[in-house]
Amino acid sequence: MSDLKETRSLVDKAHRDEVKAYNQMVSDEEKAKEQQAQLETCVTYRDECLDGLKTAKSSGLSVVQVRECQLLMQYLDSVVETRQYKADISSENYEKLKAVWTKKSEHYEQLKETLEKQEIEERERRENTMVGGDISEQSETYYSHGGKK
Repeated sequence: MSDLKETRSLVDKAHRDEVKAYNQMVSDEEKAKEQQAQLETCVTYRDECLDGLKTAKSSGLSVVQVRECQLLMQYLDSVVETRQYKADISSENYEKLKAVWTKKSEHYEQLKETLEKQEIEERERRENTMVGGDISEQSETYYSHGGKK
């Protein structure tokens, strides 16, 4: 019976660990999606500015204005690079937490199966005890004069 209680305790702890890992994974998944969306926004803006810079020279902008556009492009390139770095890290963190959650989930499922088996064994043992007593007691033979075989 103590094995059953110990297994129940392990199952409860494994379930709490699995839920915690799942919540962390979902949180990091949202962060990764947010970082990716910010990256895509920056890339889109940079591409629009690059298109504007290509047409700026032919539209009569001064040399100073063209230089300002070039500096803006350099800045946007660095922003995109930073956003890409953050998006990559967020994605890696999510993948790591997903692996942790998968491992904890599998462990939890294994413990649940073990607990179910132990509960079935315990139930069968109690039923056997209630129906006919212990099997070892039933196999003993008694003689009429009070002695055992």
